[in-house]
Amino acid sequence: MTNAGRLWMSAEAAFDRKDWPLAEARYGQALEVDPTHVPSLIGRSTVLTNLGRHREAHASIMLAWDRQPEDPALRYGLAQRLRYFSEFAALEECLAHPSVASTAPVPILARCVVMLSSIGAHAAAVRLADAALARNGVDPACLYVRGNLHFFDGQLDQAEACYEKSMRSDPMMVQASWMLASVRTQTEQSNHVDRLRQQLGRAVAGGQGEVYLNYGLHKELHDLGDFEGAWQALEAGNRAKRRQVEFSLAEARSYLDAMRSAFTADFITAGSETGLAARPIFIVGMHRSGTTLLERILSGHSMIGDAGETSSIDAQIQLAADYAAPGRTDPLLVERMRAMDFGRMGQGYARHVPWLARGNKSFTEKLPSNFWNVGAILKALPEARILHLVRDPMDTCFSNLRTFFAGVATYSYDQDELAAFYGVYREMMQHWHAVAPGAVLDVDYHELVQAPETVAKRVALHCGVPYEDGMIDTTRSHGRVATASASTARQGIRRDRGSVWKHYERHLGALQDGLARFY
Repeated sequence: MTNAGRLWMSAEAAFDRKDWPLAEARYGQALEVDPTHVPSLIGRSTVLTNLGRHREAHASIMLAWDRQPEDPALRYGLAQRLRYFSEFAALEECLAHPSVASTAPVPILARCVVMLSSIGAHAAAVRLADAALARNGVDPACLYVRGNLHFFDGQLDQAEACYEKSMRSDPMMVQASWMLASVRTQTEQSNHVDRLRQQLGRAVAGGQGEVYLNYGLHKELHDLGDFEGAWQALEAGNRAKRRQVEFSLAEARSYLDAMRSAFTADFITAGSETGLAARPIFIVGMHRSGTTLLERILSGHSMIGDAGETSSIDAQIQLAADYAAPGRTDPLLVERMRAMDFGRMGQGYARHVPWLARGNKSFTEKLPSNFWNVGAILKALPEARILHLVRDPMDTCFSNLRTFFAGVATYSYDQDELAAFYGVYREMMQHWHAVAPGAVLDVDYHELVQAPETVAKRVALHCGVPYEDGMIDTTRSHGRVATASASTARQGIRRDRGSVWKHYERHLGALQDGLARFY
């Protein structure tokens, strides 16, 4: 073993103990011996993040990427950090290396597929999933993620086949059971209720499996019209999920107050344009407010691509602020934003625009929680356009309550917290309208589904593109939908999606009371 290798092992031991200063020193010593030592560059990147030196952490991982290691284990370690920093183009290229598909362990490939899919690199994800299944056609994790890719493409038969095969390989692959509930509307003649209940009987109490299965059971019983049984499953799923996530309403309110204090009308006055290769169109709002439908309408335009739900803006804010916020609503991040270089943020984002736009003149960024970032977007990217979905509060919040989210919307599992967070969101949007009148176009969901052409023309005008008739044909087969709306996105513009909550009205007193002031 080389001297750099020995020092790296010493650094790894300190890393495992979370002794970040010692680990950073040992990685630094290894890099003094060999500045090209990729394992040390990767490890040092994570350590620097934990030491609060976020930009140095980013520089370290980009140096590692420049070394272009052949080893698939190093490529996987690189990919994880590239994903953390939203370095999407590098991540896609990193995992496209032949050594990854041919020699990385198949379960690791399933994780790589998820990373690629999460950034919208759908074709690359499909290629890697197919390569993994060519090596091991019964791996349950790979079958599950391949099913998801079929689902996002609207290939429902193939998705179901993958999910079923996944569960034959592992009967407790409960994620597949959950997704099977969502693929179609269940009927008395064809459903999975009995199997879901059997799996629930074997699931660990309070574990993630119990959550997946209860959400799946809720969906199927709802389809069958057993609303009381569906509510019991949803309540159980909410209760178990809430114990697994961290959410602080006080922190969210503190973040709101800090944002309103920092982002005044004078502060967000835009500077010069950043010379973006394509125009971003940000679609913001609450989850489940219709953002996917609007994205699908816009992506039907010949000049607009869809980048999906990316964390690009959050990543550039944190790099410009040199601060890795441990939570989504960290008031300390706002303090760093007060003094940060928004030109740097804009230029950092501009570097990723060609990958996000994929040759289109405009592209959508549909991360609903970017409603927090409206002020930063207006200040750093004056050429961007912002659309805000507005939907009935009860429809929006109940849809949140009955949706299993992966790592987001941690406010959505308790009725009181959900209603309170909805209030925070509304106050944030009211602030943006007050300090930047006309910059954000509100799009009413009810009007969108009732008069799609009228609303689409208004949206196109705001986005600076001519209206095209094909925009409102959301039944088109092309395009992927990788959100909770994937099962309905290709069904056309539906007018029957409202008031689902009324089936459960007697159980929703807390939510109704909390939202009463918005009617």
